[in-house]
Amino acid sequence: MQTAIEELEGRLNAQREIMVSLFAALLRDGKIDDIDQLAEEISPHNGEEDPGLEPSRAFAVEGATAREMRSIVEAAKARAQAFSRG
Repeated sequence: MQTAIEELEGRLNAQREIMVSLFAALLRDGKIDDIDQLAEEISPHNGEEDPGLEPSRAFAVEGATAREMRSIVEAAKARAQAFSRG
C-alpha cells in the first residue's frame, strides 16, 4: 500500500515527465526559441520574493522551485537534441 508521500511523489514525477516531453517537442518543432528564458520569467527577481512569516522555509521552497525549473528545461533541451540526432 502506498503512503501519501509516495502517491504525491509519483504524481509529481508524472507531471514533470509530461512537461519535459512537451517542452522537448516544442523545441524540436521550433515552436520555442529560447526555453532558458521561460524559467527566468517565472522565477521572482529583485526582491519580489515574499518570504512571509518563515523566511528560511519560504526561501528554501523558492530555491527548490528554481532548481526544478532549471532541471526541467535542461532535460527538455537534452531530449529535443537526442530526438533531432536520431
